[in-house]
Amino acid sequence: MSASNVVDGIDQIQFEHVRVFVLEDVPEPGSITLVDTAFDENGAELVEVLETRYGDVDRVILTHGDHGHHGGLSHVVEAFSPEIAMPADETKLYDHLEEAGLDIEPDVAYEDGDVLDGNIRVIQVPGHTEATSALLLEDRDILISGDVLDGSDRGGLPAGYLLPPPALFNDSHRDAELNLYALLGHEFDTLLVFHGSHVFENPKEKLDDYLVEREWNEWDPRTD
Repeated sequence: MSASNVVDGIDQIQFEHVRVFVLEDVPEPGSITLVDTAFDENGAELVEVLETRYGDVDRVILTHGDHGHHGGLSHVVEAFSPEIAMPADETKLYDHLEEAGLDIEPDVAYEDGDVLDGNIRVIQVPGHTEATSALLLEDRDILISGDVLDGSDRGGLPAGYLLPPPALFNDSHRDAELNLYALLGHEFDTLLVFHGSHVFENPKEKLDDYLVEREWNEWDPRTD
């Protein structure tokens, strides 16, 4: 495990297979927002790092229902009693919480297009899961991927580019690609991912180039 700064006001806590993000002074000065909670087996260590580095956690935003993104939630809730925001329509997430015997209900059940406190816009891109959500920090043009996209080096390619998650992990790989067009209607110049390397140079243009070259692309939403 390691903790480091990514950009001003945003840190990452890196575990073996996934990372989480810590937003400082969001939604207000002095507050801490945690984005996702890694795996259950990472929970105790995550809490220890959060207590040591930040003291408290005011809010947790969960992006989708994969275990590696919500597994540590019970540890964080027990330690900090934060506000919880999670997608309203992510059946996989609610099923996992029920299977784990966790009586955890969101304070905010968000949907596509909602703007969370701190001017964080939700952009849902179904395909990886039912309601996989990216988070756009509109004041800063920073997009947090939420497994909508990975760094290209996760797939053994050069860093600095973007790919959808591997087909093995997607409910519908075609939808996971095609629905990426939803991102192109928004402005962002930094893209932070949970797997692989972040993209700090022209992420939107690189995503556009990727989509327009896809052979399956019989329908281009931009021409409607």
